[in-house]
Amino acid sequence: MPQPIPDIINENVLIMDELSYNREELKADHDRDFLKLTDEQRKIYDEITDVVFTKKGGVFFVYGFGGTGKTFLWKLLSAAIRSRGEIFLNVASSGIASLLLPGGRTAHSRFGIPINPYEFFYCNLVPGTDQADLVKAASLIIWDEAPMMSKHCFESLDRSMADIIGNKDNRPFGGKIVVLGGDFRQVLPVIHGAGRPKIVLESLNSSYLWKHVKVLELTKNMRLMSNDLTPEDAKELQQFSQWILDVGDGKIGDGNDGEALITIPDEFFILDGDDPIDSISKAVYGDDVSLLQNREPKFFQEREILCPTNEDVNMINQHMLDKLPGSFVDTFLFRLPTSQLTICLL
Repeated sequence: MPQPIPDIINENVLIMDELSYNREELKADHDRDFLKLTDEQRKIYDEITDVVFTKKGGVFFVYGFGGTGKTFLWKLLSAAIRSRGEIFLNVASSGIASLLLPGGRTAHSRFGIPINPYEFFYCNLVPGTDQADLVKAASLIIWDEAPMMSKHCFESLDRSMADIIGNKDNRPFGGKIVVLGGDFRQVLPVIHGAGRPKIVLESLNSSYLWKHVKVLELTKNMRLMSNDLTPEDAKELQQFSQWILDVGDGKIGDGNDGEALITIPDEFFILDGDDPIDSISKAVYGDDVSLLQNREPKFFQEREILCPTNEDVNMINQHMLDKLPGSFVDTFLFRLPTSQLTICLL
């Protein structure tokens, strides 16, 4: 069994877990990755670590589109804080995003946020409990993909942390340093039956907390800086990234009153073949489906077909299974992990 670290004795198992990281390994990882920071990332890193180490407090929002290195920055910050023997909490708005963070948890799980929070709600953080003491002891909290969540989630945490810490000067989140991250071009809070105005009013930047937030921006696409890209691949990736940004900024389409007609460039289409489902399956998994039985699991992990509805998911999954040899279907279903069974992700 693992032995307790001699200089860390605490009855709170949650705090013990957060203090049990190998500091030497984290320091080595930090020193290696620190040299990879861009000028933008270095500026944000310096500002956040300064307020953490000097205990100044503050709330920040790191605003950057996909590929600007937000997750890389979170990992470097976690190594910097944990290598000093301090507590660092990594949370995300979704389970998938939390898996990308070292020691990541969903915000609902870590803070006990109600499933459907409303104004004046509190989190399920009772002062004096292990979970509340862990939050109280944290030097830094990072919340990734924050724009996906309702403003009431953040406001519930704000009220609960003020209650736990005993905030007397009304600083947001009880004076704790909280870094939010994400991109407002992506998914906003999903509200059943709501229109555009209600969704916007439910968003993070409509909260009373937003006036206390300092926005830090990342604008450089880290994927374009890879040495593995040929000039042609880099140019193609640049054009695609810019097109995605223009769609998100509302620059493509005639007007934008909530609905816009967007023309997709021809190079993004798969035009060969009369059957769209067969064409996309061949483009992703190859022309000969029978060869899939000789593929390594990593091959399936690196490929997926995204679908807008469950009906489309079932249709494409059935198409693929119909093409597989009968004996291979049994092996495919029973031997591959669940994450690899889903050929199409919703």
